[in-house]
Amino acid sequence: MKQYLISAYILFLFSFGNVFSQVTSEQIHYGASSLSMAASDIALPKSSWSVFVNAAGLIEQGGLTFIASSHSQFGQDYLSHSLFGVQFNNFKYGSFGISLENSSVDYIDNNLVTETAIGFHQGISLRADRNSSFSIGYGLKSYTIDYGASAGPSGDGSDGINLGSLNAFGLNVSFLGSLGKRIRVGAKAFNINSPTLGNANLATRLPQRAQIGLAYSPYDLVWTTAALNKSIGHPTNFSSGFAYEVQQNMFLRAGMQTSPNRFSSGLEFYFKKISIAYGFITHPVLSLSHQLSIEVNR
Repeated sequence: MKQYLISAYILFLFSFGNVFSQVTSEQIHYGASSLSMAASDIALPKSSWSVFVNAAGLIEQGGLTFIASSHSQFGQDYLSHSLFGVQFNNFKYGSFGISLENSSVDYIDNNLVTETAIGFHQGISLRADRNSSFSIGYGLKSYTIDYGASAGPSGDGSDGINLGSLNAFGLNVSFLGSLGKRIRVGAKAFNINSPTLGNANLATRLPQRAQIGLAYSPYDLVWTTAALNKSIGHPTNFSSGFAYEVQQNMFLRAGMQTSPNRFSSGLEFYFKKISIAYGFITHPVLSLSHQLSIEVNR
């Protein structure tokens, strides 16, 4: 098991400086639980959001799960980001997930740009015994960007011309390992195939990013996390957080990150097979970002 973890860790460190490129837009907070821990949860056993956070965690999915989340970035209604996912386990073929993301920018009831990503994900177990486990995951995503209309004579886009849309496909890979029940390590590389939108001088590369993290449980009911996140053109981002089960069916989460310095927190409540989570994150200049998520298990 140690050889698996060491080999994967070296692989990600070796490729850390080679899998990034210029980004157009980028999301790193997938769901209120991730937002409230400042995206430091890549190794955390939160299998219900594995389809977005770490596909290798899909092997821990016990049944059918529906997840959805929505938030306005920095409290601005015209910067919306929505998520929807389905995760399921088939004992014959494995663990799978389907994801849908939508981001848009609106101005005076006119849509300026809409970004949509539809993904298919799978988690594959390579090793699992009494003391350790190791799994890998992948995600295939179809990206579509609709640029809406030009400003036009009025200048507000109401009488502009349609600027069309572009498509691209991306591949994500990830791994997740554990030693005992209290130490976990996870990593993920986004868009390793260097997808681009457009051609020649107008080509724009989609976000490429690498993330690696640790999760440790010093005692029951508590998880502490730490992660490194890197995108080209931006400084390396460090984040950390914790999750604490305050009482049965109620979780408190908090986190922080650097570059820029931000603080986050949130709560999650479980009602039988339904959970509702809320999280917020600060920004040194802009307003708070709030996110609300819901999870339904069957």
